[in-house]
Amino acid sequence: MKEGDIMAKPENGMNDAYVDYFSLEEYVDRIILLPYVLEHLQDTNNDFKNYIKKISKFEDNYVIDYWIYLLYEELKYSQKIENMDFKKINILNDTVFFDTLNISNKRIHGLHNFAMRGECDPTFDYRKTDVNVSRYNSKGEEEIFWRGARHQDVLKFMNDFIKIYKHNDISLLMSNPFLKSALIHLLFIRIHPYTDGNGRTARLLHNSKFTESINNIYGTKLKISPLNLSESIYLNKPSYVRAIDNIYFDLKHDSNDAINAWFNTMLNMADEQIYSSSNKLDSIDSSYLKENMETEYNANTNKKMKVKSLKK
Repeated sequence: MKEGDIMAKPENGMNDAYVDYFSLEEYVDRIILLPYVLEHLQDTNNDFKNYIKKISKFEDNYVIDYWIYLLYEELKYSQKIENMDFKKINILNDTVFFDTLNISNKRIHGLHNFAMRGECDPTFDYRKTDVNVSRYNSKGEEEIFWRGARHQDVLKFMNDFIKIYKHNDISLLMSNPFLKSALIHLLFIRIHPYTDGNGRTARLLHNSKFTESINNIYGTKLKISPLNLSESIYLNKPSYVRAIDNIYFDLKHDSNDAINAWFNTMLNMADEQIYSSSNKLDSIDSSYLKENMETEYNANTNKKMKVKSLKK
């Protein structure tokens, strides 16, 4: 864009055509955090610090068991968001959550295959066709909300995506766990690299980035997220979808207001889950713990770990 050019303000984020490649890094560099988001972020940061302080009073094994329970809940609600049934799985026998937080195209394919388990054969490549995000009305007519990146440009976008995912600096957008994970979530969905399962994979990537960022701040070595948002997303699905739909995915429009609205929406989700998770700690005692499985926690050492789930 030349100096003096004025970008149009978005109305509904509808891309009139399939999205050709543009610099994702430039797209992100244009984001300016607005005062109301910064104020909200400060409150969310403080609430999360209090939650971590509170949970740190519990024994480590109990906290791990609790977060594994929350991970099950996360996977269940992530399926519900897409109107899919949740099939119980033994997540401790799947290395997708415990091998690495490092990101690569191979890692993303692994997360996508996990998200789509039982629905299609594993895939190790991105889509080869163009896609619309749409619905069909009562007349059988397709109503398009927006279009994904052109299939021939998906790999270029994903390589940019991985650079942004890995990029860490002192800027608030790149260093704050809530903002960086929300940014990763948004970019992945708007690239829409697969024909299906993009939302579920985006939420797994959100949690992975959030966990990595928390480790950087607190010096921890977590492999699963201490906070999950899918329950709140499910309960507030119209707001979640609308926040995504309102954002243009190109360099032709000014989407800064809409992107800030997205951050604010995701902070609202985080606020709800911090409150919910903290309150569950208040109400849980040993009578709520029921041992329901024994599995290998580490396949290399054959160390057994008894996993407990919370049952009310």
